[in-house]
Amino acid sequence: MRKALHFHREAERIAFKVCVLVFKCVSGVAPGYLSDRIQKRRRKSMSLRKDDDNLLLETPRTRYKLSESAFSVCGPRLWNQLPRKLRSAESLNSFKRDLKTHLFGRAFG
Repeated sequence: MRKALHFHREAERIAFKVCVLVFKCVSGVAPGYLSDRIQKRRRKSMSLRKDDDNLLLETPRTRYKLSESAFSVCGPRLWNQLPRKLRSAESLNSFKRDLKTHLFGRAFG
């Protein structure tokens, strides 16, 4: 029934909300206290193919499982898992539309 109504599961709804907040941080329209938690990935001394993607974010290392639910950790992790086309969206509305389609396809694909 969920598929017929195009409802997302709880995990996809949470991922949607977090990814929208990260998009706002990257776009510069989020509050400073959130934007300060997100950092672009730094170039490494040894160049790799993934380093060419300037839309990737730095994912902090954590020592405890509980820390992985923090916005500064799960936000960049979810963001980096998105396809490049999604991360390079021009507007918030197009990002939301494409993100919903992506998450729905991933959940029920």
